[in-house]
Amino acid sequence: MIRPLVFLDFDDVICLNSPYGGYDVLEAYADSVMSGVPIETRHALWGCLFDTTAKRHLQLLDEEYSPVYVLSTSWRWFFDRDMLVQTLQLGGLGFVARNLHDDWCTPQVSRSAHRIAEVSQWLSRHPEAENQWVVLDDEVSCTGLFIWSYLKREFVLMCREGKGLQEYEFKIMQRLLELRRSGSTWPE
Repeated sequence: MIRPLVFLDFDDVICLNSPYGGYDVLEAYADSVMSGVPIETRHALWGCLFDTTAKRHLQLLDEEYSPVYVLSTSWRWFFDRDMLVQTLQLGGLGFVARNLHDDWCTPQVSRSAHRIAEVSQWLSRHPEAENQWVVLDDEVSCTGLFIWSYLKREFVLMCREGKGLQEYEFKIMQRLLELRRSGSTWPE
């Protein structure tokens, strides 16, 4: 069985930036370096960084479909791989960190590039992933991807801004991953 590949965004998918977001994590890392206090002591941050419901849904998807993850989040502009892995682990998403693809993130094309350029470029380097990927992103970052996915008949799920991966999106993602697992193409 081929494992599906999930391009995973953070903001407005698993991190709703309420009460904490990426800048809070950056600050925590900086404070840790300056003070010498281990980063994992920031309990309030780690317990609230990722939305509880989104984490639960992502974990259920992981348990059922065992995807491989590629990070397509703007956070990779500010964090290296080790910091992102540690952030995922401390935030309760260690299963994502353990299942990162060797080529773990989409290329950093430019800060103004649309996600479509990043995903397309990553896929061009990995033709073996041609029929096994889905995108889990948000409607703001996903500019252009939805139309591209419709035209190419591909698999893109956009979470609502400020809501993230909730029950509705979870059920759609289940269906998309099921189609990928079975080798089916876009539903007619």
